Amino acid sequence: MSEKAKLSISLEGELGARLRAVAAQRQEQISTVVTHALVDYFANEERRLDGLAAMAEYQREHGAFTTEERRAASERVDELMGWTATSERQSA
Repeated sequence: MSEKAKLSISLEGELGARLRAVAAQRQEQISTVVTHALVDYFANEERRLDGLAAMAEYQREHGAFTTEERRAASERVDELMGWTATSERQSA
């Protein structure tokens, strides 16, 4: 088993309450829920950074994205994420 690190963090009250509720619903310890969330976060962040690197490489080889390409990409992301013109994008 790997070595564990004990950390102390502060959360906004509502976020802390949601964390406790999720842990209770799953019948897991808070540390387990946080560990799973961090594993997912780091994997997503790695994919995001890989995507940015791929876009930078593409632009080095083919030139900067056009306004139309950026608009089309934004619309595709909105479609994939289920966002509409009236819905709000979720931010971290």
